[in-house]
Amino acid sequence: MKTDRRIRHSPGRGRLRTNPRRGQAGYALLMAMFMVVLMIISADVVLQNLATEGRRQREAETIWRGRQYMRAIRLYYQKTGHYPQTLEDLQKGLPELHFLRLVAYRDPMNRPDGEWRMIYVNPAGQIIGSVRYATLQQMALMDLNGGQIPAGAVLPNFSVSAGALGAPATGGQSLGATQTGVGTSLQGSQSATSDSSSGAAQSSSSSQSAALGQAAAALAQLKPTGPVDGPVIGGLLTGVGSKVDAASVKVYRGGKKYIEWEFIWNPLEDQARALQQGLTPQTPQTGQPGQPIGPAGIGASPSSGPSGTAGTPAVPTAPAQTSP
Repeated sequence: MKTDRRIRHSPGRGRLRTNPRRGQAGYALLMAMFMVVLMIISADVVLQNLATEGRRQREAETIWRGRQYMRAIRLYYQKTGHYPQTLEDLQKGLPELHFLRLVAYRDPMNRPDGEWRMIYVNPAGQIIGSVRYATLQQMALMDLNGGQIPAGAVLPNFSVSAGALGAPATGGQSLGATQTGVGTSLQGSQSATSDSSSGAAQSSSSSQSAALGQAAAALAQLKPTGPVDGPVIGGLLTGVGSKVDAASVKVYRGGKKYIEWEFIWNPLEDQARALQQGLTPQTPQTGQPGQPIGPAGIGASPSSGPSGTAGTPAVPTAPAQTSP
């Protein structure tokens, strides 16, 4: 009789059993961790969007306040006949007349002091304290041509009275472009005599255009002075700029950094826009406080017009484009 030597194992011995509840708990833990990470990422994106939106709002407020300074300087000049010398001139204003709103005093992007960078113009028409422009006429050409002076650009026949820049207007002569980069001394003769031949007139016009083109090329080579600390001797307040040297979300007139955001009142640009719209700038009455003065004080000198007529604004020889 054979003995059955097979070993009988009990059902619970020698075999690894898995608990289905432990596997479900592991998946639930992974899912919970995934949800937490997803919530953290979503919250970070939301916070970044809120921060960006907050910067956009402060940037919009900065642009509005900067333009308030431009408006205040223009109004001050129209009422007094000259540029303000300091910021206090805009803050105090005239009796029963204020030029600058209290809310515009501080720069929203410059925390915590909120100070602006002052930009000046001297009697020679040079812009002092700017990181973008060297002279008023260079600024006008750049702003009217998309931020740069194109090759072969013809110098517009802009003019600014000497009294507008704080210089004595002796003999009613405007500041010359050869000395200041502002006036119209390079205009040359723009009318031929009745007995002149057409060939001579065309030759004169060609030489004049070449001279104006060379003057525009020379303006393109001028470099800005950069920021300045404190008031400038002989300088007149013409605008403000931001002190913050950081990248911006918005691009303001080609400036991709806050320090490149400058709010300068340029009377030459006012004249160009008026001429583009078919308007005739009024003759300014400089040096007479309290009297309304025409836009920007343009065309004040007797030689500002094409034919030397007093108060006649010079017409640009190249079509002007509205600045952004």
